[in-house]
Amino acid sequence: MFSIVAPPFSQTSVIQKNTGFVIPDWIRPRISSGSWLTGCQMFRSTILRQPLSLASVATRRSVLSTVSGASSLRTQRFLGTIPQPPGYIQGTVNDPVKLPPPSPSHGSYHWSFERLVAVGMAPLVIAPLATGSLTPVLDATLGSLLLVHVHLGLESCIIDYIPKRVYGKLHNLAIYALYGGTALSLYGLYEYETNDIGLTATIGKVWNA
Repeated sequence: MFSIVAPPFSQTSVIQKNTGFVIPDWIRPRISSGSWLTGCQMFRSTILRQPLSLASVATRRSVLSTVSGASSLRTQRFLGTIPQPPGYIQGTVNDPVKLPPPSPSHGSYHWSFERLVAVGMAPLVIAPLATGSLTPVLDATLGSLLLVHVHLGLESCIIDYIPKRVYGKLHNLAIYALYGGTALSLYGLYEYETNDIGLTATIGKVWNA
């Protein structure tokens, strides 16, 4: 058995003043005043610290989101990107998917032409290894096919990674730069084939150097 003894009036008033809790008269166990007050003060400090910590976390998250949002806006202004709908989805869930208009020149014909270029380069690459050289016509053909192959590959990269629906004018500038570089390379290849030793002979000299 234990006895229920209320703490002195001074302790009760201190507890109520520090914590705000009203202790009923019928449930005041005999506890040393030091431990009782220490426990109440620790409980009160814990309650007060929790809102502050939650507020600090919320403030930190809001600041980070604001900074990241501002940096993304700066990046969009620098690149000149076109604002996109959420999830890059146009319309609503009830709208049908917009399919691009069929174009054989950008579809089946384009794919077949890429395969023909790749297959056509194979014997022209093997022939110099077997014979040691190529005629000027075959050498120019190999250089032209290689240039077309590189052009088509870079064009696919621009379409995939600099899409027009996102970058707009930057996509057009990249395409123009690609065609300009291809034309300049074609002129350089012509000069190299007519006024120099050619492509395969140069590769052979570099290989045997």
